[in-house]
Amino acid sequence: MIRKVSRKINDYPIWITQTEAAALRKVTTSTIAYLLRRERLRSKTVNGRKMVCREDAIAFRSSVGRHSKNVMQTALAGLDRDEWITQQEAARLRNLTIYGIKGAIRKGRIRTLKRNNVIFVRKEDVLNYQPRIDFHPEFPLNSVLPSVEDWITVAEAASLRGVSESMITKHVTSQRIRSIKKGDTRLVYREDIIHFKDKPRPGRPKKK
Repeated sequence: MIRKVSRKINDYPIWITQTEAAALRKVTTSTIAYLLRRERLRSKTVNGRKMVCREDAIAFRSSVGRHSKNVMQTALAGLDRDEWITQQEAARLRNLTIYGIKGAIRKGRIRTLKRNNVIFVRKEDVLNYQPRIDFHPEFPLNSVLPSVEDWITVAEAASLRGVSESMITKHVTSQRIRSIKKGDTRLVYREDIIHFKDKPRPGRPKKK
């Protein structure tokens, strides 16, 4: 009996597809692909397909979340709160997502301090942080930068035009709509959405 059980355990594959990993974790395949890009899961290419380590998919724990009160209180003990703040406080301070703050940390644009497994960020860096503007090359570099109110999310743009979000993203990728990135959030220029005109389709005109 023991031998049969051990065989069944060993029969589980070490490498599984991204679809199987998504079903195992009860998330979407895009989430698994994102974790692979961030190298949070081990991967291996088999016959041209990127496979996921089954053990990593089972043991994965998201790094985003709140620490327990005891852990946080221990980390805060003796900390200069005028100089260091939590990532959640930084996100609220700059009206960004927690992923936007983490992205700035990865790029080395915000200094950090780790105490008792809790990461704090320097308040001065957060206040001085400016998301980089990435106008597309087809627009003049010396053009006047619109105000913050002139930028809307992809979802808002899709609702404004009555189209899908993928359609808006397609036009951003093809450089027909200007965009900026605030943290990890893509924003598009409102005026470009309002005055956007589809290119005429090739072919003979319809008969009246």
